[in-house]
Amino acid sequence: MSTPTVPTSRPRRLLSIDGGGLCGIIPAQALIEIENQLDALTGDPQPLCNRFDLIGGTSTGAILAASLALGFNAQQMLDFYLNLGPDIFKKDWVLERPWHKYPSAPIEQCLKDKFGETTTLGDASLRTMILLVAKNATQGNDWFFTNNRGNRFFENNKDIPLWHIVRASSAAPTYFPPHAFPVIDPTGTPQTYEFIDGGVSSYNNPSFQVFLEATVPEYGVNWPMGVDNMLLMSLGTGYAPVTIEEGKAKDYTLLSWASYVLKELMNEANLEQNVLMSLIGKRPLQAPPARANSAIARARSGTPSESALQHVSTGLGATKLLTYQRITIELTRERLDQLGSATGVPLHDVDPVKVREMDAVDQIPNMQLVGKAVAKEQVHMDRLISFFR
Repeated sequence: MSTPTVPTSRPRRLLSIDGGGLCGIIPAQALIEIENQLDALTGDPQPLCNRFDLIGGTSTGAILAASLALGFNAQQMLDFYLNLGPDIFKKDWVLERPWHKYPSAPIEQCLKDKFGETTTLGDASLRTMILLVAKNATQGNDWFFTNNRGNRFFENNKDIPLWHIVRASSAAPTYFPPHAFPVIDPTGTPQTYEFIDGGVSSYNNPSFQVFLEATVPEYGVNWPMGVDNMLLMSLGTGYAPVTIEEGKAKDYTLLSWASYVLKELMNEANLEQNVLMSLIGKRPLQAPPARANSAIARARSGTPSESALQHVSTGLGATKLLTYQRITIELTRERLDQLGSATGVPLHDVDPVKVREMDAVDQIPNMQLVGKAVAKEQVHMDRLISFFR
């Protein structure tokens, strides 16, 4: 059992994947395009676990990250959502309780089938380094599970079955119940903790933490920084303001507010992480000028979006620590119409409100359309090929 090694003679490649439930279909489509383009450009077909040295994920991103690390290809990941999404997000009116919408049995069975019940975080079958985010509700802090042997918590966590960690990372409050499993504490004693979704933190977009894991000496990796030495690709599941119709907020119930807070927390976390990464990272791609101008105008109005900060940050003049590429989509009517027009993917019938719901099984075909359009617009591996030679 060992941490996958990386040749010292080439740049490091990092991949980060956001949380977002069934909207994981969007980054799954981007992964297919990344994989296909790299295979064509290099003439050497390889799974993405051989392309990236560290893959991080939160919630649905943890499902994708762990699967990729085990050698699954991107199409298999998309098929997971298309085939099993309806089973995972199927209400069981007999088992349903007021505190969560879906029973845990279906998602747990899917994860056991995919990862096996005996595959552990320290298992040699993981072919690249991973970082999976969950929140320890018992202790009230964020946990970052990694198979990096240099990490000081590796010995405590290495024997935890992988499916437990992924289930914990995706235990979104109001959707699924918390997930409990034992962890060996520093004294060697098993302690059982309850975990909830890593998206209930600042790390629904785990990009910055992935960067820290790769570069901070105390984390035991200490890869060299620099725009030519490190690439981080960050895949989002879409974002949009969480609005409440005028006059309706006063009628919200506790459950309504719980759902609102979860979605808005994810939006704020995604924005914060993208701000940090845009400040320290050099972006290889730029949006069309019209989009940039619109984004900057919104930033000046006090309501910056992810796309706004991508452009505002380019004028700061600070030394950049890595090359950073963010791939995501603002799920609004205006943006979907612009995206459909630019890519030729028919998005005019996609409802931007319905398609961003994490459990919208009926929107799976539309999520797939959005993912295809995002991949077509934003995945250009020819501009990053120097990192993969």
